[in-house]
Amino acid sequence: MIVYRGLIWLAFVDLRRAWLRSLVTALAIALALIAVTFFVGQIGLRQAELLTGYEASGAATFVIELGSAARGEVTNLVQALRSIAGVQSVVAPYNGTQLGLVADTSFIVFENDKQQESLGARTTVLGVDPSFDPVRDYYVNFHDLNPKAPTAVLGVPLLATSGTVRPPDRNEVVVPSGVTDYVGIRPGADATVDLTYVNANPPIVRRYEKLRLVGTFALIGPDQGRFEPFWRLAARGSEILTVRRPDAPEGVATTLPILLNEQLVGEFLRFVGEQLAARGISPPKDAVAKELVVRANSVRAVPSVVREAISLFDQRGLKQDCGAAIGASFCLRVPERNNFEAALQEQKKLETGGSFFILLLLVLVAAGAAGLQIQLVLARWRELGILQAVGFSPPKVLLYFAIRLYTVLAAGVVMAGAAVGILPFARSPSTFVFAAVVALVAATIAALPALFWPLTQAPAQLLRVSA
Repeated sequence: MIVYRGLIWLAFVDLRRAWLRSLVTALAIALALIAVTFFVGQIGLRQAELLTGYEASGAATFVIELGSAARGEVTNLVQALRSIAGVQSVVAPYNGTQLGLVADTSFIVFENDKQQESLGARTTVLGVDPSFDPVRDYYVNFHDLNPKAPTAVLGVPLLATSGTVRPPDRNEVVVPSGVTDYVGIRPGADATVDLTYVNANPPIVRRYEKLRLVGTFALIGPDQGRFEPFWRLAARGSEILTVRRPDAPEGVATTLPILLNEQLVGEFLRFVGEQLAARGISPPKDAVAKELVVRANSVRAVPSVVREAISLFDQRGLKQDCGAAIGASFCLRVPERNNFEAALQEQKKLETGGSFFILLLLVLVAAGAAGLQIQLVLARWRELGILQAVGFSPPKVLLYFAIRLYTVLAAGVVMAGAAVGILPFARSPSTFVFAAVVALVAATIAALPALFWPLTQAPAQLLRVSA
């Protein structure tokens, strides 16, 4: 015990004799710890902000395309998917580009006791339920419009421009701002919507009147502002003339939609089935929602949710087939942009860049610790020979160096902890503890070669070199 007390006393005497060099080293270690704590905290903060931004734009969402399913089966699949852990929402919108639905949305711009004039536009249709998020839940596949286009799902945000952009009620409609700007009306106006099923000859049409316009949106995508305008004239309650562009297409020609309540669109599809049956034609199998939009709680939860969803579909006898996508099959598609894979890649890049600077700081800490020990060994070379000559074993000499080194490191940790508690930047106790432990390990590893160097020499050799 007396020997160990002597070693501790000798180490503190050395520290007092070289107090300036020890203080500078402790300050350098403290600054490095503060910097490591700052960078670790900032990396975590930036990663959280990055993932939040991606999730806000739909990165935690993927799309499941169904081959052929009955209306009741789609409802059961939606309920089953919602029960999976990590799923935030599941929507099955009626997508007009897949179902062959277009809408002629018109507004009265002039009216007297003899005639009415209306302006409007033809777009596609999107029937949605109350859980639909306009910014994150609209996805299109341009292969549905053009068979020559590649099969790829693209997220298309619908950003509010006026009024309230939300899933509409049965007697409401939400319209693109380009259409309302063309007509010259604002939210609160009454719209007339002619829904048309174009996959029949002649097309099947049904009119819905006095749908209140509750909001307008701007579509962010290739079809932004792309619609087919028309002018309509009615006299004494009877339509006389509808004027369109000579080259206006008859079918679905744009992904720009109007938002309608899913009950209204479902009612129209049932009407389509009745009309086709009256014509002696079998109702189409695709007159149901064919696209399930699944949103996970977070970007990190997407891979596990995908695995659970595939397992669920397998249990129900549906096989994954992204080729023909017919019959009892499904196809899971990840959006082309703003998807979870891109978010995780960006997060990894951020982590890699921050880790480089942290590694650089730790290298500086290690270099400082190694330099301090080399200076001490060279300055105490003769004393090391004397200590071993009078009977101090190499472990005791090593303990002497360790006491001196860890006293300086402890002083640096204490100063860094005090500064971190005062400085206004993002940090947590666990972050500082992580930085301190890593710095101590790096300093220890760097100092070991300098500590073992003189211990491998015989005492006589150390005294001879000193002489």
